[in-house]
Amino acid sequence: MIVDDDEVDRMAVRRALKTAGLTIEISEAYDCAMAIAKLQDNSFDCAFVDYRLPDKDGLALVQELRDNGIKIPLIVLTGQGDEQIAVDLMKAGASDYLSKARISPPRLVGCLQNAMRIYQAQLEAAIATQQKEELARQKEDFVSRMTHDLRTPLIAANRMLGLFQEGLYGEIPQDMNKAIDVIVRNNQNLLEMVNNLLEVYTHEAGDKRLNLTIVDMREIVTEVSQELAPLAQEKNIKLTVESDLEASPQTKVKGDRLELRRLLTNLIGNAIKFTDEGYVKIRIIEADAVNTFVTIAVEDTGAGISPEDKAMLFERFRRGKHRRSTSGLGLYLSRRIVEAHQGTIEVESELEKGSIFWVRLPAKIN
Repeated sequence: MIVDDDEVDRMAVRRALKTAGLTIEISEAYDCAMAIAKLQDNSFDCAFVDYRLPDKDGLALVQELRDNGIKIPLIVLTGQGDEQIAVDLMKAGASDYLSKARISPPRLVGCLQNAMRIYQAQLEAAIATQQKEELARQKEDFVSRMTHDLRTPLIAANRMLGLFQEGLYGEIPQDMNKAIDVIVRNNQNLLEMVNNLLEVYTHEAGDKRLNLTIVDMREIVTEVSQELAPLAQEKNIKLTVESDLEASPQTKVKGDRLELRRLLTNLIGNAIKFTDEGYVKIRIIEADAVNTFVTIAVEDTGAGISPEDKAMLFERFRRGKHRRSTSGLGLYLSRRIVEAHQGTIEVESELEKGSIFWVRLPAKIN
């Protein structure tokens, strides 16, 4: 479409396009009202718009067309040489700007082709974005349904097994009671994997909202260690925390208490799981004037980690070669939690000599 109130100028543009050898259909409009009506009722690939029109100027027309959702390339032609006009037009959504004094078949066609290429790229990008958003919605629905469908029967099964162990359905032999313990632990491991999967998705989707408060890492370490102590006792592993129990401003951070508990449960639980003899030791290093981070070290005398596994340890779904390795989500989730708190997590390890996981979180002293 050519939008211009001057018939001579419309003819010049039409002749230049035809001289360039393009096979095109051309429609014309004399003012903004006619142009808007035609563009809303018909499909055009591009519009050449004069800057000076009887009812509005080209800048107002471009703004109105963009506001009405018309996204085709709009190339403004003008006898004005004002650079500010060009800047304003481009900000309003014009695809290009060309002085009438410089109109020639090659220049006009080049401007048209360039605007069409950009428009096509924008369309493809918009389609790709829509497809990505649709995939994200499908993924969210799948994860939500899967976690619900898996968690509900696991929780129900563990409750029923608990009733068996309590003798509600009659006395059970000791050997069977041990077998039920194994089933319950396996169900708990699977439930933990499902919960980790949901948490990982929430972090990756950008939907995770941290409930930030001032928390004392010394208290959280103590709580988690006490909760996991029975697992260490079952394996005759010594579980210790190297820190006094008094709260200290040098061990406080600004963080989400539940997320930090999940982090430490993953790290300490892994240390216990991969250690068959020796100890699991948690150290808390206070922040000071030089080191402004609260540091937690989780040390074990377990199987250790090979250099190959260590290189990809915190990546998603990267399982180690150890037979007890599970989904590969726990440490990935731990890294996401630490990074969400502006901290760092690292590991030192050697096969058959144990591991030390170092977590550093910014201290909140004041």
